Amino acid sequence: MGRNRLPTNVLALRGSFKKHPERRREEPKTQEGLGDPPDYFNEDESAVWEEVKAEAMEGVLCRSDRLCIEMLVPLVIRLRERQPLKAAERVFMLNTLSRIGGTPADRSRVATKKDDEQGDFFDVLDQAG
Repeated sequence: MGRNRLPTNVLALRGSFKKHPERRREEPKTQEGLGDPPDYFNEDESAVWEEVKAEAMEGVLCRSDRLCIEMLVPLVIRLRERQPLKAAERVFMLNTLSRIGGTPADRSRVATKKDDEQGDFFDVLDQAG
């Protein structure tokens, strides 16, 4: 099975187009930024939303990622409250974190500005215990 296709902005941050600029494909334009948490979120959910937004790799999350992050937030809260998560829920969490540069391996694949220190997204999970 082949690798999942990476978004063009992630490839650009990695420097993938420096040697082969002809490989760049235009993607549909998306609205910038993840935006504010949904109105129906309670205070705890809104706090986790803002935490995910702040810790994600710059330029990776946008408006079209809202639904994915909406599904991630309750799982993070359940993890922090030490409620059991099903295997599929854990897989979803890790896949989502991976796709937004939230694991050490994925974060190392995305080049960021030298002066811009990104926080460790796994701090979200460390607070769970």
